[in-house]
Amino acid sequence: MMPSTHKPLIAHVLFRLSTGGLENGLVNLINTLPDDKYRHAVICMTDYSDFRNRINSDAVQVYCLNKKPGQDFAVYVRLWRLLRHINPDILHTRNLSALEAQLPGLLAGVKCRIHGEHGRDMDDVDGTNWRYVMLRRLFRPLVQRYMPMSKDLEDWLIKQIKVPITKISQVYNGVDINRFNENDAKPLSLLPIEFRDPKLLLIGTV
Repeated sequence: MMPSTHKPLIAHVLFRLSTGGLENGLVNLINTLPDDKYRHAVICMTDYSDFRNRINSDAVQVYCLNKKPGQDFAVYVRLWRLLRHINPDILHTRNLSALEAQLPGLLAGVKCRIHGEHGRDMDDVDGTNWRYVMLRRLFRPLVQRYMPMSKDLEDWLIKQIKVPITKISQVYNGVDINRFNENDAKPLSLLPIEFRDPKLLLIGTV
């Protein structure tokens, strides 16, 4: 039994820590989860940019596996060794480019393994590429919990990847209403002067 003071270590695995929506969500998650309850490590299959500096805590270790382009089977040996070394309680992979990390996670003895689906690749926008589908189905037994970021992705996991609904926890991407609100003067100051009237209804797209 773990001592009551034990803080679970979450190992977040992604392709590269750089500018992007998935990466921004990861950084926000790390920065907002209470430090007295969780620890974090970020494992990049390739490397990271200065986006890494957006992580507030110096206690968060960021590791690079320096995966080579194409097939690089040695990277999974390096990942297995790293997981054995840091001994995380939770492994959280994100998107197809990190899904294969589930196997080293299993072999390293990680007890809780999660996979997040944040969106589809540009060369597979409808999620029907048979190679990608078969790869996801192949790794399906290794994943204990799926976390799709939309209802559409949840339905796709169920229908196309054949994931049991009992293994899915669908979570919507959200907006921090304390940071982005109608009374925040800073965003208004960035707009052209003709759009700064607080009485105007502004509609933006992402």
